[in-house]
Amino acid sequence: MKIYLDNAVFSSLTLVNLVNDLLDLAKIDSATFVFNNEYVNLIEVVQEAFSVVQFSAEKRQIKLQLVIDASKPFIFKQVWCDRRRIHQILLNFISNSIKFTNTNGFIKVHLNVLQEQNCEDLKISKHTSFKRSCSEINFNN
Repeated sequence: MKIYLDNAVFSSLTLVNLVNDLLDLAKIDSATFVFNNEYVNLIEVVQEAFSVVQFSAEKRQIKLQLVIDASKPFIFKQVWCDRRRIHQILLNFISNSIKFTNTNGFIKVHLNVLQEQNCEDLKISKHTSFKRSCSEINFNN
């Protein structure tokens, strides 16, 4: 019974995210899209994203792991960003990683600080990462 409920929750959250994505596209198209920046605990956001995709990962026997830069873990507790957008990006990256990861595989989300560029670095698995500085987000493959 719990499996069916977990699946229903995951499916409903996925549907809500798709509707929100469509609404965001409409806002972008009409030039009314606005970021809602605030101080965010990035560790919590990653853990929330993990909880949303946990059922899908378990179904494929994929382990999810968060790796935090041990030298400065406190930095990720106060990141100035749009929480919903970061959550949305994480869900997209992690969901895609689950789709393309073999059964019994693993997905690691790394939170590191790049000293030379003075920005936060979020790396998901070994293939996808994005960097956030004060003014830009870059997606690198």
